[in-house]
Amino acid sequence: MPHFELPWTQSTNPWLQAFAWIRTHTPSNAYFAVDPHYLEAPGEDSHGLRALAERSQLADAIKDASVVTEVHSLAPEWAIHTTAQRGWPVFEVADFVRLKRRFGVDWALVSYSSLHGPQSDNLACQWHNYALAVCKIP
Repeated sequence: MPHFELPWTQSTNPWLQAFAWIRTHTPSNAYFAVDPHYLEAPGEDSHGLRALAERSQLADAIKDASVVTEVHSLAPEWAIHTTAQRGWPVFEVADFVRLKRRFGVDWALVSYSSLHGPQSDNLACQWHNYALAVCKIP
């Protein structure tokens, strides 16, 4: 990965590619479910969906945990979000639908592989690169 990310160049980082696609191809009020530990994923490099995709997401277990240490009143909601996302790597479509019913998320950013496709079958994925897929939750 290059050490400089210049706005006039095409990024090779799959996370930045996904965030750019989300920013330009999903509604501005889209609400995302993302692996709560995505900020620790290889190559993610601490880029954030909220800032770069300009979309909302459920609470994450990394960055938002530090916010909770400063704003204690957010702790109950953060705990509810992160608990609801436990088991993310093996989520099935029913798990995403559960998140949609409970929290109103309507999109998911999930892992993708050329051998197996998106993380969960039966998600309507609108876009993917070699590592990630952007999917509408039914």
